[in-house]
Amino acid sequence: MMLRPAPNVVWNLLLALLPVVLAFVIARGARRERAATGRIRWGVWLPLALVWLAFLPNSCYLLTEWRHFLDTLTQSRIYAEAHQSRDGRLDFFVVVGFYLFYSGAGLLAFFLAVWPLDRLTRRRLGWAGIALRPLIFPLCALGVYLGLTPAGRFNSWDLVHPHRLAGLLATTTQALHRPFLLGLILAFGAVLWLFYAAFDIWMDGLAWRLARRHHARRPHPKHSHPEHLHPDDAREKDPTHAPA
Repeated sequence: MMLRPAPNVVWNLLLALLPVVLAFVIARGARRERAATGRIRWGVWLPLALVWLAFLPNSCYLLTEWRHFLDTLTQSRIYAEAHQSRDGRLDFFVVVGFYLFYSGAGLLAFFLAVWPLDRLTRRRLGWAGIALRPLIFPLCALGVYLGLTPAGRFNSWDLVHPHRLAGLLATTTQALHRPFLLGLILAFGAVLWLFYAAFDIWMDGLAWRLARRHHARRPHPKHSHPEHLHPDDAREKDPTHAPA
């Protein structure tokens, strides 16, 4: 079998988890600050949010690991052996399962990295928070491209290295001036947006179910029945949800 080297897998998964940790730290810290002072000092959290944004593409980058699966098919006999023996089929399904888990972990990390801050900005910034959504997904798609491009295979930390930053900006400018490549980047961003929208709807349904179960355990006025709750209000009433 031809799987990715274990150190590379662990490193990539750690990079994918970093924006998840940053997102929950920012969201929880901002809510605690508002609970203590009545307001959120957005300028205090902005530097950490920029670090979060710089590392966010590392999560959805794992979706592109399927290119190594295609290399495995072309550089080995694993597909042919899958048609010839039971052991060959087992090896093939193990490889497929590995890439499903690997890329799925990256996609889940992407969802969990966006969701806490999406909730926070939607509720506290209103339309300004909603307007941030269309910017995040194309930027992530651009970050994935920059990590794949043979011109540099850039990393998040290249943003603080002047000699690498110049190449990163030049590659970005070239991509934005190539219509076909720009279209691919925007299309990938749209796919990420659709995937996240489905996840967000699922989380809304989960929050509503938790709120309904919580209300069923205690008496409540008719006007506050869970069926009349907005999903965001259901989150606020969820006992597992930190106070805003």
